[in-house]
Amino acid sequence: MSIVRGTIMRNQHTPVLIVGTGLAGLTAATLLGWHGVPCLLVERRSTASRHPRARGVNLRSMELLRGIPGLEDQLRNAGRAGSNDFTIVIAESVTGREIRTLLAPGAIDTTPLSAAAFCSAGQDRVEPILLRQARALGADIRLGTELVTFTHGEAGLRATLRDVTTREHTQVEADYLIGADGHRSAVRRALGIGMRGRGTLSHNISILFRADLTVPLRDRRFALYYLQNPGFTGVFVSTDDPNIGQVSVEYDPSRESPADYDAARCVRMVRAALGMPELDMTILDVMPWEMSSLLAERMASGRIFLAGDAAHTMPPTGGLGGQTAMQDAADLAWKLPLVLKGKAGADLLDTYDAERRPVAALTVARQTENYVERLRPDRTDLSDPGVGSDYLTVAMGYRYRSDAILADIPDDGAPGEDPLHPTGRPGTRLAHVPLLRDGRAFSTLDLIGREFALLVASGSSGWLQPARAAAERFEIPLTTCQIGTDALDRDGVFLSRTGLSPSGALLVRPDGFIAWRSRNAASDPSSVFEHVLARVLCRPERAA
Repeated sequence: MSIVRGTIMRNQHTPVLIVGTGLAGLTAATLLGWHGVPCLLVERRSTASRHPRARGVNLRSMELLRGIPGLEDQLRNAGRAGSNDFTIVIAESVTGREIRTLLAPGAIDTTPLSAAAFCSAGQDRVEPILLRQARALGADIRLGTELVTFTHGEAGLRATLRDVTTREHTQVEADYLIGADGHRSAVRRALGIGMRGRGTLSHNISILFRADLTVPLRDRRFALYYLQNPGFTGVFVSTDDPNIGQVSVEYDPSRESPADYDAARCVRMVRAALGMPELDMTILDVMPWEMSSLLAERMASGRIFLAGDAAHTMPPTGGLGGQTAMQDAADLAWKLPLVLKGKAGADLLDTYDAERRPVAALTVARQTENYVERLRPDRTDLSDPGVGSDYLTVAMGYRYRSDAILADIPDDGAPGEDPLHPTGRPGTRLAHVPLLRDGRAFSTLDLIGREFALLVASGSSGWLQPARAAAERFEIPLTTCQIGTDALDRDGVFLSRTGLSPSGALLVRPDGFIAWRSRNAASDPSSVFEHVLARVLCRPERAA
């Protein structure tokens, strides 16, 4: 302990320092804890926002979290709506003329796509669940604590933290830092990393209100309306409380400011959005916010990584902003433990930017196009005809390319693939295949979690022992499953969804992405798998 300008300075070490308790920071803390890595997470705010903000946790994000016992059920139970109980409409008002229905309840059957189920809960309910889970898994989470400054080098980094109430300082030495501190990220600015893109698209006022919503909701548990009204552009979304709703409207900052939205005006805006001029209500909160479309020039600098809004901002049209944040965190949360424990080379962390930044760019572009299509068809200046990937491909079918992905066929350059028609090529998400074991149904996705997994076809037993031996030499836990022996292919689709022959095999990473595939048997599987593990872990290969 030391004294800095009359303030007590406490010293400590943590393997990973995380700044920000949004979806990226809390997901990182939760998954790092699950992988057995202690972390310190700090957040300047001492209380959570009342606004639901991002709604839902989609299938891909749920797949990444469902291995943690009980977490999937907690998240699903936090939302009012079931996994297929959604209404998304473009309209003039909630009770007025409908322009287009984007999604109706029961319109999509997700069971062929994933064993996970969509969580409909708002961010105001998801974040407390993740916070409790992260603490239960050993994360040190300090609210009301801000990052003051940091320095970093090849050997590690040193940060100074300050309690915003007591002004007490803590000096932290860390091996790595995750900057998940939002779109005004102090970490990003300190690194001198710029943002590129369309910039600010609109200025908005979000109004949280309480009212009897029986008429506009019509027994629907999740309703999202994109409002193209002659008098305004905005959004209405229901919340997890049936009597609380949220309306967001755009305003022109050259003519007005958030101060112009007093309670009386907010009441008028909500009534107009709902198309109910006599609705009685109570305004609970009013929050200004900016919608932007931006991507960081890079998402990593040495031992420091940017995640979530610190690395990319996008319109909320499509709900992928929060999912991209969680998936950033999940990518780091399996790579950092391997490097910290000496199981992988430090170069594995270079694959974070290589893998996640192109996905973020694709998602930002898709969400921006959604904004034009759903809210502002007049903004032709923002439209990009080159955004060819459909929503499902961007959400579930995106591809990774990096030094830790071993391609087995020439790269066609496509940013993703239709997840309903998976190819099994390296760099894509492992397809959901229904399996049976001892009469119990489960999924290929249930084989994924903390460990790598080797999935082999019915005639591929020659891969198993060499792979286990190589994994033992690399000190890497490996789950193995031979289809037809360890589990039955219930619907007979394993080969078609993985692109394997009956003698093939594929290696899946802890995040569910395929790192390597051999469609057929190999003459020397031991040497092949030694090479594969060395490449995937970014470790030197042993001399022959």
